[in-house]
Amino acid sequence: ASFFIAYVVTSWTSITSELTQTSALLYHLWGSCAKCCKREDSEAPSMHYHSEIPRILLFGLLGLTYSIVAPLILPFVLTYFCLGYFIFRNQLCNVYAPKYDTGGRFWPIVHNATIFSLVLMHLISIGVFGVKEFPLGSSLLVPLPILTLLFYAYCGNRFYPIFEAYSTESLVNKDIQEQSKPEMAEFFSSLETAYCDPALKPIQRSSNSDERTSPLLSSV
Repeated sequence: ASFFIAYVVTSWTSITSELTQTSALLYHLWGSCAKCCKREDSEAPSMHYHSEIPRILLFGLLGLTYSIVAPLILPFVLTYFCLGYFIFRNQLCNVYAPKYDTGGRFWPIVHNATIFSLVLMHLISIGVFGVKEFPLGSSLLVPLPILTLLFYAYCGNRFYPIFEAYSTESLVNKDIQEQSKPEMAEFFSSLETAYCDPALKPIQRSSNSDERTSPLLSSV
């Protein structure tokens, strides 16, 4: 447990470095000196979801599973989440700009990982109470994994369809935003000539036609 406590403490530096943006600052200084890495001033960086979300889920897993064996890890994990809340809230509001809208597709991943951490914590608690020869505590904790899985099934039936298909309200709002863009008029006008059925195209006949290729009925 001491290893994971030290790991959480050292992660405070990585999350606080979000405020200074050290890598982006060094990249900008190198680009200004070498004049080979030019970026537009209006371009804002995007959030690194592929690295930040797994790290947050890992610390949540460590905090829940080790809360029974080594409760000393809880203040360090709580400090990490408090720092992360204020720092990432500032970064998402003032620094990062989303490149695309995922429609909340990260929520099922976070939800599944959280449910897994809770079930694992319940199983560890049952095992610890069993090792400590406290059968009453183990028997009282048996319904907790079942209730957690029932809650997971309820959330799956209640919320998962929202992430599989967009609601009508969000689609209407998206259409209203698209109609207000000036380039949409040109886009709609280009749709008229974007595709033409080959059967509707006029037949092109060569001028040097002979008897084998000339039509049977002459056109008037």
